[in-house]
Amino acid sequence: MIQDLHSHTYYSYCGKDSPEAVIKNAIEHGIELMGISDHYYGVVMNRPGVLYNNDEHRIITHNNALKRYYEHIKTLAEKYKDYIEVWTGIEITAVDKGFTLLPDGVDVSMFDYCLIENFQLQGSVVDDVLAFAKRCGCKRTGLAHMDLPAYLLSKELDMDEFFGEMKEQNIFWELNVNYDSKHNYREHQYVKDFFENATLIDAVKKSGMKMSVGFDGHRLEDYDVNRVVTACKRLEALSIPMIK
Repeated sequence: MIQDLHSHTYYSYCGKDSPEAVIKNAIEHGIELMGISDHYYGVVMNRPGVLYNNDEHRIITHNNALKRYYEHIKTLAEKYKDYIEVWTGIEITAVDKGFTLLPDGVDVSMFDYCLIENFQLQGSVVDDVLAFAKRCGCKRTGLAHMDLPAYLLSKELDMDEFFGEMKEQNIFWELNVNYDSKHNYREHQYVKDFFENATLIDAVKKSGMKMSVGFDGHRLEDYDVNRVVTACKRLEALSIPMIK
């Protein structure tokens, strides 16, 4: 399956294009499964009324903003269902910039999946990403643009046990094949390393955990479908299941 489960629209501060334009672009490029995964804080902070200091009001308005976003993408998924499968996702950061964190009481469990990012960085408030995934409550959770072997080493975690927990919780690992102007045309080294690491590939296959591919697109003019297709086909050739 040719899938791209990491894309941003004008709902994210960093995105440019409409969700419908992103979906049409995916259809034109032969993507079979497309995920819209805007930043949580972009979705909620671009809506009126969410800056009030009252916590109860903030939670209500954040939940309402998420619901409107969810319904928007679901409407488009239904519109284009004969041409492509579209999932509604949300990307959640673990780094606190004063307005970025997912507050208690805000519900993201309705989404088809969520992506968790930056939990390995200095300043992350997430110590246990597996527990945080449970808090999010989505039926699928992905670890985005993450050098997972380096993270496990830094935390002194056992790879087989961690991958086994990922399998049990339906947590997938993203191969982020981004190469665009937003990221200064910087490739993720962990993606290159993955396909050269037979031990890591064997551990993934043994665990039964699933993987995904995402371009992490922010502007359609930068979209390089060949990078997506190549990664998907390489995973298939290795008999590594992708999330679906």
